[in-house]
Amino acid sequence: MLKIRSRENNIRDLMNGASTSGSLCSAFSHCVQQVKNYDYHHYLCLLELPTSTRKVALALRAFNVETARAMCVSSDPKIGVVCILWWQQAMYKIFANKLIEQPIAQALALVKSEHKISKAWLKRSVEARINDANREITNLPETIGELELYAEDTESTLLYMTLHA
Repeated sequence: MLKIRSRENNIRDLMNGASTSGSLCSAFSHCVQQVKNYDYHHYLCLLELPTSTRKVALALRAFNVETARAMCVSSDPKIGVVCILWWQQAMYKIFANKLIEQPIAQALALVKSEHKISKAWLKRSVEARINDANREITNLPETIGELELYAEDTESTLLYMTLHA
């Protein structure tokens, strides 16, 4: 427990570092809370990452939380699809260096400017979420291959980007 608290303090120190302004510090704090609340096992793993890649991993995991939860936060699936489509547009704006007033998008924009984050991998992840959201609820993956492809397109892309950073 003491080790986890120490790592959490390191995350706070990282977010309060000189390389981030007040709004970016707030954006990364939001990312930390989202990952901690909705993807706790990955949050614990992020605590063990080297400081140099922790920011990237936090922003990417928070992005994943947002796109993964989109279909669950509303009773109307169409609203979930709209949320995922919003993230797709946000991704394009981030890579066009346009400002977005959303904490996770701001964190992604910062890590994109500091590291080589692949637009193709982010796009692949979002498109997999869109395809999954547009699928009929009774149309589940029929083969292990289909399930593996979905995992490759959503989770593995995040791991590749984290490793690349």
